Amino acid sequence: MDRCDFCSIMTCLKNHISESNQMSQPEFLYEIFADFMDSQEIGDFSLDNGLVCRWMTGQAKISPKISSYYAKPSKQELLAATMDQNLMPLMADSRQAIQDVYTLFIQDDTISETKKTELSSLYKTPDSQLLFLAELISFGMERQFVKRDARNRKLIAGGALSPAVLNYIMDSEVPKPCRHFLGRENELEKLYAILEENSKVFLYGIAGIGKSELAKAYAKTYRKEYTNILYLMYSGDLRQDIIDLDFADDLPEDTEEERFRKHNRFLRALKADTLLIIDNFNTIATKDSFLSVVLKYRCRIVFTTRSRFDNYTSMDLEEISDPEALLSLMRCFYSDAEKYSSILKQIIQTVHSHTLAVELSARLLETGILEPQKLLTRLQAEKSALDATDTIDIIKDGQSRKATYYDHIHTLFSLYQLSPAEQDIMRGLSFVPAGGISGRLYAHWLKLSDMNIINGLIEKGFIQTQTGRQIALHPMIQEVTVDETAPSVKNSSVLLGSLQDICLRHGEDVSYFKPLFQTIENIIRQIENDDTPAYLLFLENAFPYMEKYHYTAGMELIISKLSTLLQDKTSGSESDRALLLDYQAACETKTEKAIKMEKEAISLITEITPDNALLVSNLYSNLGGLYKQTGKLELAQQSMEHGIQILEQFDFLYYHDSIAQSTNYAVLLTDMGHPEQGLSALKKLSQMIRQFNSDKTTDFALVQEAMGSICLTIGEIQQATTHFKKALAVYELLFDGDANVIEMKKQEILQTYIRAGISLGQQLVN
Repeated sequence: MDRCDFCSIMTCLKNHISESNQMSQPEFLYEIFADFMDSQEIGDFSLDNGLVCRWMTGQAKISPKISSYYAKPSKQELLAATMDQNLMPLMADSRQAIQDVYTLFIQDDTISETKKTELSSLYKTPDSQLLFLAELISFGMERQFVKRDARNRKLIAGGALSPAVLNYIMDSEVPKPCRHFLGRENELEKLYAILEENSKVFLYGIAGIGKSELAKAYAKTYRKEYTNILYLMYSGDLRQDIIDLDFADDLPEDTEEERFRKHNRFLRALKADTLLIIDNFNTIATKDSFLSVVLKYRCRIVFTTRSRFDNYTSMDLEEISDPEALLSLMRCFYSDAEKYSSILKQIIQTVHSHTLAVELSARLLETGILEPQKLLTRLQAEKSALDATDTIDIIKDGQSRKATYYDHIHTLFSLYQLSPAEQDIMRGLSFVPAGGISGRLYAHWLKLSDMNIINGLIEKGFIQTQTGRQIALHPMIQEVTVDETAPSVKNSSVLLGSLQDICLRHGEDVSYFKPLFQTIENIIRQIENDDTPAYLLFLENAFPYMEKYHYTAGMELIISKLSTLLQDKTSGSESDRALLLDYQAACETKTEKAIKMEKEAISLITEITPDNALLVSNLYSNLGGLYKQTGKLELAQQSMEHGIQILEQFDFLYYHDSIAQSTNYAVLLTDMGHPEQGLSALKKLSQMIRQFNSDKTTDFALVQEAMGSICLTIGEIQQATTHFKKALAVYELLFDGDANVIEMKKQEILQTYIRAGISLGQQLVN
């Protein structure tokens, strides 16, 4: 008998969505929780695809921000009205859907009769059945969370077919094609035939011709031909993209190498009934060496690419040959298309039937900025000037680029005469990964009070909307935007400041860390440095947050950029160079070499001042940690004590960044056989945190955890349990009941008990 909770209620409702209205899980929740998502109260909240999948499959408790929002009766009435407007019209039989949810509710013997009587009275009145559904959803979110069994690697079984993996690989759902997709029926059939004969196909064509949309449309058209269809947006490093996939059994403590081995092994086991789409694969085989590994997968793979792969099976995608199809596309965006059809056909011919240019032309005409004849004249004048160079140029990475097409897009871009605010938004979006980011989150990063300007750019066709209200720039628009807006450290200061602020929240986890780090990586690759001090600070603050998530690729990129910037002796200070060595040591696999780097970093700072005291102290602490790894405990103690003395000298001992140093020192004393000294130091530290800050902070909780661990080692089980309970109480308060974080902390504490050979841990967790 299924338990009536958020997971089962949502699954029941989604199963009743009609075939023609099918949508992704994030889009489904957006329809239901539209008033919450549109609320100004939610800040930088984002519906991460992987997290949504965990909510829907019962592997994680829904965010307390959502559940607490709908706990009020007035919000439940609003939820009922929203579902009536957004959800019920999508169902073939909405009354049956509510009836099935009611049956699920009534048959759950873990719900009291009192609660059943209370909600049943609403269901039995037809006019209040939606309110019944809203209150039941709120009840399902608020009741005690019971985790469902996660799918795991045991899914792989013998036989000819792959296991169904939609709810195992969390962020792999294929986005829907553009609702205006048309004119490619023959190409869809051709792609199917090629895939049947050759399991790997490179779908090749110039930018803006519709390769990605064709691949998405293929997935939709032929979805019943495959057990699984997986989607991956290429970021520039195929191996890293495999690592970044979100698997249900990934653990927070997994290293990137562990994640790679797990993910790669699983993907290799998928068979020919699985289709993998790798979108935007704009590189060459020699530049991404991992391509040869992926080509050995047994599943079928479609790569969309601007690069030629002459030694592999390819399908060239050319312009849509039927002018009527492109005229139909213009009708989707320009209300007077019928009236000016003859001129529009000339515009289509002038822009060489380039799909993106045709769409942008239609959207421009709809704004009324230009009449059709004037637009045609401008485009023809440009074409005439470019006729002599209207050739395909081969640029880096083997990509073909037709110069005229880019000039058409540049012309259309300039004709819109974007305002400074619109240019700022486009400039910032040029750094956002092609996979997109939540529109509201991006607005929060740019400190916009609403989505109005972003929505206006969506209507103009410059910003694309994707699954789950994600927004991004078309790759071709992105390139033109960089040319037109020239992003630099100074003119992108608001965005860089917001990202830096997030990275400084060391004790706080964010669900959107992948697009956050990918955006930072794109900034490093693309931005013009016109303010070195600000740029150095941005890079130096981003590194520790990436280290928190073991995001090795980004850490290495930051080290590379810092090394380049600091080669100029007039740039930066000795503290910057010391910090660079510290970061290099953090990424160094050879401990002795890392120790040498930390010593060199310390030697660079000849005078300790209030401005650099925290840095120097941290360098000594890190050096002590490295000595501890090599078993040189006496040297570790000397280094850590020196670091703490510096903190005491400058009255920094109780700063947030200093807490970890004191805690690590106490653990070291315990390892050296002096647990009482370690406990004494931590007790003093705990009292000072409570006095000068608060006992409701992560600092206080971390110290309590450390004290609990030390108590276990000396057999003080009851005292250890007291400390761990205090830590958990703080985490539950700070993370507002977020089941993912709380569960992770409980498991960490349980492992501490297990390592100490104590079975009491299970009682604490329960």
